[in-house]
Amino acid sequence: MEIVHIILGKANPNRMNGVNKVVNSLATYQAELGYKVSVWGITKNPVHDYPVRNYDTILFKETSKFFIPKGIKEAISSKGSETIFHFHGGFISQFVLIAKFILKRKLQYVFTPHGSYNTVAMERSNWKKKLYITFFEKALVENAKSIHFIGKSEISGAQQLFQLKNYELVPNGQNAEEVEIPTNSKKENKIPIFGFCGRLDIKTKGLDILLKGFAKYLDNNGREGELWLIGDGGERGELEGLAQNLNIMSQVKFLGSLYGKEKIEKMNQLDYFMLTSRNEGLPGVVLEASVLGVPCIVSEETNMGEYISQNEAGITLSKNHPSAVADAMQMASCLKDVGIIKHFQKNAISMVENQFNWKTIVNQLTAIYA
Repeated sequence: MEIVHIILGKANPNRMNGVNKVVNSLATYQAELGYKVSVWGITKNPVHDYPVRNYDTILFKETSKFFIPKGIKEAISSKGSETIFHFHGGFISQFVLIAKFILKRKLQYVFTPHGSYNTVAMERSNWKKKLYITFFEKALVENAKSIHFIGKSEISGAQQLFQLKNYELVPNGQNAEEVEIPTNSKKENKIPIFGFCGRLDIKTKGLDILLKGFAKYLDNNGREGELWLIGDGGERGELEGLAQNLNIMSQVKFLGSLYGKEKIEKMNQLDYFMLTSRNEGLPGVVLEASVLGVPCIVSEETNMGEYISQNEAGITLSKNHPSAVADAMQMASCLKDVGIIKHFQKNAISMVENQFNWKTIVNQLTAIYA
């Protein structure tokens, strides 16, 4: 079997793009297991400026969102029936056109929307998305060999939009070797340090809920604690304004975008990682934190709540609301004081090893291809 992943971008793991990181990991472990794998990336800058990898990467220059990039038709035509194509990401018009050509060549493809059809995600530009689905996306989804979902919430969202025939739920993975785990021992913080890492998107990531919850926690807890925000985005100024209005600016650190070793070293200093998203597929950053032994406090909407609760690897919010965030932070602070946090830390590492091992997940996905 030959596997061809088709994405927007270059599968560069050093970019703040979850889909590209996932595809890089997926292709890497598929290649390690002996499959012939390549990534076809559609990009405006077709320069091979990414880390060394064990699979082939072919870049196609994007000239328009409404035309198949030059060279892709020829590349597809060179493939036989042993090839399976795998699209990653929803609402990408080129994919609709490429999928149509794949079917014309009597070949097959699998499609992973990566959270695009979650109910909350659909609220943005709702009528435009529904028109696009009717005339374009519907054909891409309903003609796929199988739809691969990574979180439960996106299945219910997709079922409202499409007639789903074949679909599977397989989460993303995370192996310890993907993270450069600091060798120095974890220092003991005098006060609880909570943290977030990702795009500073207020609505999607629920950062307004997080800041308001942190403010309530400080009011209830003698104002002891810090919140570190790793990441950047166009809404950073609005978030800083909110922190000022909540009178918590002195205890909120905006650290900007960090990558690689620098990002991991900061995350490793946290007592708890926070993700109060209103909408996710399955967030890799929660798995990164868990590999480091950093317990997570998450909303159900992250699709990680069930895993966290079952494995006692952190705290799942009772409701994605500032009061629930404050209560969870208070509980987390108490658990830290009595040492139960060590139980969470150990379980977080075990959770990733047992349930999110990429080699296991690759075998589950290969069954979908077959």
